[in-house]
Amino acid sequence: MIFQIPWKHAAKHGWDINKDACLFRSWAIHTGRYKAGEKEPDPKTWKANFRCAMNSLPDIEEVKDQSRNKGSSAVRVYRMLPPLTKNQRKERKSKSSRDAKSKAKRKSCGDSSPDTFSDGLSSSTLPDDHSSYTRVLLSLAGP
Repeated sequence: MIFQIPWKHAAKHGWDINKDACLFRSWAIHTGRYKAGEKEPDPKTWKANFRCAMNSLPDIEEVKDQSRNKGSSAVRVYRMLPPLTKNQRKERKSKSSRDAKSKAKRKSCGDSSPDTFSDGLSSSTLPDDHSSYTRVLLSLAGP
């Protein structure tokens, strides 16, 4: 499955903490790193923590050639990978094995156009309010 997450830069005109950082805020609340009213909002840190969490997941990878880094429609596109077997998890623990797997994974990923994803989704315009799928993504993360 491929999914995209809005990744608008906070310094850009029109950025709104309630619309553009709601997923990152929800992640910070979910992980216990932010409690409304107890700490000042820190969307830069929320976004960095979310990015690190996504990058650390063994079964999710960013599809960099389909991500858009600039403008009001900036998004990061991610792909859910099949679960690793017990042997594959052991192999990933060694650095040399991890580097080799990363190169092989990049080579094995098929090219697709930036406007159409492999599972039939299209990169249509994102909604202004991201809270609906924020709930979905956080429910996938578990308790």
